[in-house]
Amino acid sequence: MAKREFKNKRLKEIIKNIADDFRYSNEMGEYALLFYKADSSGAINGTEIEQMLEYVTTGLDELSKNIQWREEFLNENAGVDEMKMLQNMKTIEEEYLELQNFLKK
Repeated sequence: MAKREFKNKRLKEIIKNIADDFRYSNEMGEYALLFYKADSSGAINGTEIEQMLEYVTTGLDELSKNIQWREEFLNENAGVDEMKMLQNMKTIEEEYLELQNFLKK
């Protein structure tokens, strides 16, 4: 059975950031539980690898199609700093790409 351990500091940080995003929104769905487990154990295996890869790939696809979403979000949340939001989205994209590359190995 394939196994991926998050040994380096950067990958641990990425997993923790994603898990923390789920914690912030109080999510308990399949993906949230996957990232909670990865954050606490430092590893995933078998089908969990495919699930995590699916999550980050879908997330990257959504980020690339975000123009309409961003306009709607900014219209609904006038107090949000657009530059800060764009920087956060870029950070998310970078983390997802790093995690995707690691999972594909």
